Amino acid sequence: MLLDTSCFPLVFLREHAEAAAPIDEQFERLLDRQLPFVLITDHSLDHHGEETPEERRNRALFFKKVKDRMRRYCRGMIVIEGGKPTGAAVRLAAAAVSKALGFAVHFEADAPHAAVKGLTLLDKDAA
Repeated sequence: MLLDTSCFPLVFLREHAEAAAPIDEQFERLLDRQLPFVLITDHSLDHHGEETPEERRNRALFFKKVKDRMRRYCRGMIVIEGGKPTGAAVRLAAAAVSKALGFAVHFEADAPHAAVKGLTLLDKDAA
């Protein structure tokens, strides 16, 4: 999994891309910038079925550790639906993620719409 910061402050979470560092380290480096960003992913929020209970626990502990910084810098998360409507279970999971991490989770049809939405979320800082 790769946190692609090449379009920063739009940060793309790319599930099928390899990274030199574990995802936790990538998030730490992103948060160490201390700058606002929007996270955009095509990774479904319910797509963790192959994780072991220990991996889920470790992920939860990591996000608990960085929760305050995520709230401070992340202006939102956008899930790219990719032509298939997002089901109620995923939207419910998004609401839980939103509440736990302190930022809204949005859904957009494709990457261009997600980028426009992301820039809109970031523009709220300038206002």
